[in-house]
Amino acid sequence: MAESSSSSSSLAPATAPAIVEKSDAEIEEILDRMLTRLALCDDSKLENLLSKLLPLSISFLSSHSPSVRKKVIEILSHVNKRVKHEPEIGLPLSELWELYMQAQSAPMVKNFCIVYIEMAFERLNIEEKETMTPILVAHISKLPPQHQEIILRITVKEIGNCHSAQISDEVATKYRLIHGSLDSEIFLEFCLHTVLYQPSSQGGACPPGLSVAQSDRVSGKQPLKSDVLLIRKLGILNVVEAMELAPEVVYPLYIAACADCQEAVVKRGEELLKKKASGVNLDDANLINRLFLLFNGNAEVERITPESRVIPGNPALRARLMSIFCRSIAAANCFPSTLQCIFGCIYG
Repeated sequence: MAESSSSSSSLAPATAPAIVEKSDAEIEEILDRMLTRLALCDDSKLENLLSKLLPLSISFLSSHSPSVRKKVIEILSHVNKRVKHEPEIGLPLSELWELYMQAQSAPMVKNFCIVYIEMAFERLNIEEKETMTPILVAHISKLPPQHQEIILRITVKEIGNCHSAQISDEVATKYRLIHGSLDSEIFLEFCLHTVLYQPSSQGGACPPGLSVAQSDRVSGKQPLKSDVLLIRKLGILNVVEAMELAPEVVYPLYIAACADCQEAVVKRGEELLKKKASGVNLDDANLINRLFLLFNGNAEVERITPESRVIPGNPALRARLMSIFCRSIAAANCFPSTLQCIFGCIYG
């Protein structure tokens, strides 16, 4: 994706007052001219035109006029037809993200921005993806849950594509900026769920260690294949290592990796467990509670909706967790989780 010019970078923020100042008829006239210009534009010049036209068009969806919205949809439909089979035509990701993050952007504007942000990301080159992915993560807590899921899936997908082998110091520094924030917590939780996710061999059964809702959040309700999961998990492990987090924060993720079904993930998990988490405090109450959730799943299932119930981890993970609990005073004193763990070991 070619970067938009400086003149277009400030275009989206200026659209809100423009809408207020103009009548619906004037806005429709503007949109008509935009559609005509779009229709007459050659494919070779379309990317540059879209860098200005697409954010501006979407911003007009904040209008309450049905005729204005209809005209915008007409423009967007034309854009979709032009770019659908032309992946080399870039879309203005930075401008769309800027428009999305504006506090005054209407819900409909945000919804359409997300659609085109996802489309735009697919068209970036590797270097641009490496640059933009940490920016998306750094604002994830400000997004509604449905949009969080979309952005997190984009993020983890590109982390796999870009960082399954290594991550540069420059990019690693950008991920470290979210350390200790709510954004970091949300991102790491999604990373853990992705590592726990396994291809299903039982007709769509929920992977051990996850709930149905968590599994769907990771996959987007489209089952992920082993080769895709492999690069995503390796990319996650490399990024999380580069973030230089406390051992208690990353320990569950590394333990989950050690119990994976793919040898490369297990090997990398074991390496990071020894290298980055050997000094973990196994009497940290928060850590132990997280580990018990992986072992037992949700305890009070009657209070939790079926799709939100976390099922116990797989046998390999539970065996490793049991050896950890045996070394923790906090785990021994954690009632009723310890009792549930013992029953789980005896009765399966």
